[in-house]
Amino acid sequence: MRAEREGVVRQRANLRLVAPVAGIVAARAVDPGTTVVVGQAVVDVVDPSALWLNVRFDQLRASGLRAGLPARIALRSRSGESIPGQVARAEPVADAVTEEALAKIAFEPIPQPPPAIGELAQVTIALPARPAVPVVPNASIQRSNGQAGAWVVDGGSLRFAPVRLGASDLDGHVEVLEGLKEGERIVVYSERALDARTRIEIVDRLAGARP
Repeated sequence: MRAEREGVVRQRANLRLVAPVAGIVAARAVDPGTTVVVGQAVVDVVDPSALWLNVRFDQLRASGLRAGLPARIALRSRSGESIPGQVARAEPVADAVTEEALAKIAFEPIPQPPPAIGELAQVTIALPARPAVPVVPNASIQRSNGQAGAWVVDGGSLRFAPVRLGASDLDGHVEVLEGLKEGERIVVYSERALDARTRIEIVDRLAGARP
């Protein structure tokens, strides 16, 4: 009987659920009396001191993404508020279906009260500083014969200059790695398609546009 009792005690110990961390029970997956199998989730426990965001970035704009970069977080529930954060980890495996790079962003510090689990957010990452190169408005980039470039104002005529572009920013500027020199005048907007024989008139602002 002593051996049977010890066996029952050990079996009871195997049936106890022990939380690995101190936290809040966010959801209960099964009801009392339900039969569960090994590895099945019974409750969801959230550690309020370790919240992060799962963020997706377009792979074309994710160059330089790495752990430690500063971030600015805008939660849906806190419109107009910018919360500081940091890239906790850049995932080594990207999403091949959506062509996105994945990363985890940590709050620094966690806002109080903590945001709801599953809330949407917009995250802006500050990438490392890049070497100084000429930049142009992305509206000035045109295509001619399949080549990206800009129309350069050369005296009273136009000249199409093919360019090799680099990164772009949120203000609508794009790097020009080759094809343009600093100080050259380019066409930002025209009312119709341009060619080398187009006559141009330079104006201070567009007609009808706000000052």
